[in-house]
Amino acid sequence: MFEIDARGGLGRHGIWNRGERTLTTPLVLFLHGDSRGAPSYAEGLLVSERTEDPRFQVRVGGSSFAPRPAKDPDDLPAAKGIPLALADLEIPHEAVAGDWAVVSGESDLVAAKAVSGVFIANGPEFERFPREFVSAIRAVRETLGPAKVVAVTGLATPSNLSVLVYAGIDVVDSSRMRLDSARGLFHTADGTVPVAQADRDACACPACAAGEDLGAHNDRALFREMLLVRNHLVHGRLRELVERRLANAPWNTAVVRHLDLRESDLVEPYTPVAGGEMRAYSAESLARPEIVRFRRRIRERYAKRPSARILLLLPCSARKPYSTSRSHRRFRDAILASANPSAVHEVIVTSPLGLIPRELERFYPAGAYDIPVTGDWSRDEAAMITEDLRAFLAANRYETVVAHLAAEAPIVKAAVPDAIPTSKERPTSDESLASLTATLSHVTRSAPHVPKGLRFSEEMSNIARFQFGEAGLGLVRGATFRGRMPDVRVIREGTQVAMHTGRGMLSLTLAGGVILSAADAYWVEIEDFRPKGNIFAVGVVDAAPEIRPGDEVVVRHGKDVRAVGTARLSAREMVDFRRGEAVHVRHVIEVPP
Repeated sequence: MFEIDARGGLGRHGIWNRGERTLTTPLVLFLHGDSRGAPSYAEGLLVSERTEDPRFQVRVGGSSFAPRPAKDPDDLPAAKGIPLALADLEIPHEAVAGDWAVVSGESDLVAAKAVSGVFIANGPEFERFPREFVSAIRAVRETLGPAKVVAVTGLATPSNLSVLVYAGIDVVDSSRMRLDSARGLFHTADGTVPVAQADRDACACPACAAGEDLGAHNDRALFREMLLVRNHLVHGRLRELVERRLANAPWNTAVVRHLDLRESDLVEPYTPVAGGEMRAYSAESLARPEIVRFRRRIRERYAKRPSARILLLLPCSARKPYSTSRSHRRFRDAILASANPSAVHEVIVTSPLGLIPRELERFYPAGAYDIPVTGDWSRDEAAMITEDLRAFLAANRYETVVAHLAAEAPIVKAAVPDAIPTSKERPTSDESLASLTATLSHVTRSAPHVPKGLRFSEEMSNIARFQFGEAGLGLVRGATFRGRMPDVRVIREGTQVAMHTGRGMLSLTLAGGVILSAADAYWVEIEDFRPKGNIFAVGVVDAAPEIRPGDEVVVRHGKDVRAVGTARLSAREMVDFRRGEAVHVRHVIEVPP
């Protein structure tokens, strides 16, 4: 049985129960044989014959040309034993043995549906074919679902392990270390060098310190990287580690680009909608699933508040949310000093997220990203801003666009030639702020004044729709709001239906869950029981496909709402998994005595 407690991309930090053993993924199976045993720190072994060693063992099954019959649930079936180019060639063989399948083509996937784990065959060949590797991952995930443990052999190195895990591999082996040690290659997380060129005295690993051979160092390097990957998964930092490893090999970059650009619909559903700080330091950050989703939702779910007449484009700030920064407090003072600030709609221009309306500044990842601020914009960033701005203005009509920007100004001017610039040398200078106030006073003078309550209601509607889609509007329609941002209660007909919090999202009450359930959105269908605590995957029957980890959801049986809470898994994971927390419950319906 397998359950997840942290994630990154398709990668999972999980608890994997094999009989009486509890293992942690990602896991390295170290080769173990008579000539060289597995290191003492190995948590799992890959063997050709089972031994008396008490550690977890997986036994290889040979090939269809020389099969080795399975006698244990963790004995692998024989592989086809043919190259990747002939993977779909029909050769009579059993792809399944015990709890495992070895898959080399689509025909093997059908037979693998009942097993616990899958080994993807021809691992070493994928080093020449990164696109085929990603295609194999997709085939396994789409056909067999997310509950299977996925393994690949002969491919893992310290420099690519983070990428393998990010792509969805749970188990690897050390055979590449054994082969490269025989070739005289010295492995580190940054790549390989011939051992003659390696400064082993500078290596901090215990194997080099003790004067052990090259094989001991390489095994240790792979194990250390695995521990680092686990740590980054637990702290939500795997993507950052992956981006640091892209420079190690073209293969790493190719795999991540295929995942980002061609398989984003595979990765995004498993990507949380809430989290901690996101460090977007490289060009590849522009294609992160969280960022692409945010930009897409601006196009698909967002609409400006109806009362806004003037679009004001502002630069980002290092401090998040922007409104707490010194620069944005000064912008706010300048706006309030104008003739009609209620007609102004503030939108922040930033990389890598594009456009962030003020009311969404706390929504992840807008309220949690960090970037290097130098004032230099790459062509990709400029193209992204241009594309987003033109799409935004095509969907949202304003009477006037005012651009109070710095380094972004030339990009915006090229995209929107009619935009009125107000910034002089620096956007925060007294001269620039005075110019901003004067310009806004001029362009808003004829616009009607908007009551504060109406404006706030429109902004809350935008938040609800951005989070839940059109179904979210039911939560705020006819509602009143109590409190001050970020802590605002949403009241309908005297009953609280939601609460806006510092994480930029609406948290549901049971009454809000009833509204969302009636709209048939963000629901988790459970078996007929009354929850007394959190909902576990074993009790889930079905889930709305739009659910992502971190989403607010309503738990129901039929049309009977039983609880509300926060999703811990994606929709398909809730259905496929038999263990683990599916929904962290906040409110549960009271059980009659």
